[in-house]
Amino acid sequence: MSLRDHLWRAGERAVESVPEELRGDVYVVSFRISHGEHSIRTDDFTYPYDPYLAIGYNTEEHCRRMVDETSAEEDEARWSYAYMLLEEAPPIGHHPDDPVGTELYLAEVASLGLWYDPRELSEEEIAKRSQALIDHFDDLVIGLARHLHDSGHLEKVFGRPLPIVVFDMFRPIEGEATAAANPPELIADYLAYCREAEGYADEPR
Repeated sequence: MSLRDHLWRAGERAVESVPEELRGDVYVVSFRISHGEHSIRTDDFTYPYDPYLAIGYNTEEHCRRMVDETSAEEDEARWSYAYMLLEEAPPIGHHPDDPVGTELYLAEVASLGLWYDPRELSEEEIAKRSQALIDHFDDLVIGLARHLHDSGHLEKVFGRPLPIVVFDMFRPIEGEATAAANPPELIADYLAYCREAEGYADEPR
């Protein structure tokens, strides 16, 4: 099984894990990417690029509650991950809770020549190689989102198409990544919020 196949299967299961009684109230699926939260340690250095994906969702009820209980505007409460419910399925990828994903990830980045030993490279080369690893996992996540749309799996579970918001709490990728992950008609309101709030680029990669 490839890393892509593992992400696709685990992603489908994550979507299916949303409680049936909430599915009618869900308006967005969240894809939270994390890099470096569970770093690999050796005797001489810490290797921080161990990415994983956590899939969650937000509901109309939770959005209304955030508007009532905080000072957030309606669009901010609806689209900013700071206000989302983030009821997440188990992590997928290079994470202690996903040993299969970890094994597949390490094998794939090694086969692609992306893995590196920072003791052997300059700071400039480390930065380039690190970015290549980040881009590799981001592309896998965007591919999973497209698969959930194109296969009809998301619509099958929720009974209607839903946008998938892709974000990383430590990198401003949400506009561009979300645009790349969704049919444009599903995310017009989200991208309008991004442009107004932060000026994110939203051209698909």
